[in-house]
Amino acid sequence: MNLSMEELVNKVVASVLAELSRRGVKVEFGPPQKNNPTTVSPPNASAYVVDMSGFRSPVLLERHLLSLAPEVKEVAVPAGSVITPGARDILRKKNLILKSIPTTN
Repeated sequence: MNLSMEELVNKVVASVLAELSRRGVKVEFGPPQKNNPTTVSPPNASAYVVDMSGFRSPVLLERHLLSLAPEVKEVAVPAGSVITPGARDILRKKNLILKSIPTTN
């Protein structure tokens, strides 16, 4: 059985979400809490740091990337973040560099 990377990621994410649901863990894909801004970068910066502190599990979504200013060339997310296939497509189409930043506990 040959799977593309996107198909494999979709299957893994679906399996993880199903297992979390089975265990009673609610995974929310909504925006972070209102007191946590989505971005911590200045508006005209060439790098966009996605603040995922309001999420239980860091997930980079398409909506994080759709409204980026044209001058943004890099996107930084916490280490270990899940990148959805749609977000990967946008990263590729906009030729954005994805960087991982250390998480703090």
